[in-house]
Amino acid sequence: MQDNASASIGQVGYVSIEQPFGLQPPQVHCPICGQQQFVEQDDEYLETPCEHLAFVFGGEEDEFVYASVDFSERFARFDAELDLRFPEEARGGEEYEEASSFYRDLFPRRLADLGYGPNLLALRITYGGMAEGSPVWFSDVYGFDYATIREEEA
Repeated sequence: MQDNASASIGQVGYVSIEQPFGLQPPQVHCPICGQQQFVEQDDEYLETPCEHLAFVFGGEEDEFVYASVDFSERFARFDAELDLRFPEEARGGEEYEEASSFYRDLFPRRLADLGYGPNLLALRITYGGMAEGSPVWFSDVYGFDYATIREEEA
């Protein structure tokens, strides 16, 4: 398991939490305003993001399942910079994978590459259960941007 104290690459706050096996996926609330970020309704999860939520990376989907306007713009700039650095024929190599990947240990570094700093708190929550007779684990990452706090909230 990764030491949370050393996980602040580029000053991005990055915390890893592991739930006990077999519990339902977490009901994540914003640490700034307390709003629940997804609600379950008829076996479906509905987005209910607050203004502080920058992104949600869904482990089961292996992609960003929610992105604020600010995060989307940062990601687009990051993607455009990658396109300039790596021509089409160079995108299958190890160097490109290292520069573009958001996988587990690289996640904090990529957030710093997107321009986030100490105002971002990313929570990686790992949870697991059984699927078709085998154990499965997923890690969702929720990013909360403290830079979005307005004076009346402080």
